[in-house]
Amino acid sequence: MSVTYDAGEKTPVFYLDFYNGSTLVGSVSNADISDLQIQRNLIADKPTVGQANAGELTSTFLTPSFTIPRMAKINVRIVWGGATYSAGWFFIDTRSSNPTNNTLTINCYDAMLMAEQLCPAYGTDINVVTSIAGQMGVSVATSVTDNIVNAYNVPQAQMQNSSRDVLKTIGAAYGGSFFITKNGELGFAGLVPAPETFYLVDQNGDAITFGGDRIIVYS
Repeated sequence: MSVTYDAGEKTPVFYLDFYNGSTLVGSVSNADISDLQIQRNLIADKPTVGQANAGELTSTFLTPSFTIPRMAKINVRIVWGGATYSAGWFFIDTRSSNPTNNTLTINCYDAMLMAEQLCPAYGTDINVVTSIAGQMGVSVATSVTDNIVNAYNVPQAQMQNSSRDVLKTIGAAYGGSFFITKNGELGFAGLVPAPETFYLVDQNGDAITFGGDRIIVYS
């Protein structure tokens, strides 16, 4: 970790909090984490709209003493300067253990992956988006309600498509894309990156990195 601090500034502590439903079953801190990477591609290589990409978390850490449930929900939590931040919520997709060094590697995705089901509703766009969010088990962020304003009708035929494809269609109609925020909500951003998307920085304005990667924070 390469971070510069003023004298007396506390070092941030990273945690992987593992949940079984809403119950916290255990945590792993950065003292035991050898690698942690979060990747969110809001848009493709070229500026475009109509995206609904899943965020991805990969991490390697010492095998904990507690049992990590199947499809456990994970919050990446950062405690720094007396404040607590969330860097995202994810679900375990695959895991592999290395008995040689007693480590566990996990690969996880955020709730956008839950949108690979058939679209549950049709009609007014905001109602469809809200229904899809409910299907995914997430809340709708204000960035959605501020931008999706009943200007587009989703035909019943779209119920034959996945919720993710329908989100892409609605996003394209509004000139933007859907994503999962750091707080685990369904968010929306226009083609120009939203001002609430930023790197986590220290008081000098220098980006805090973990494993060489800058930490992107979505509000």
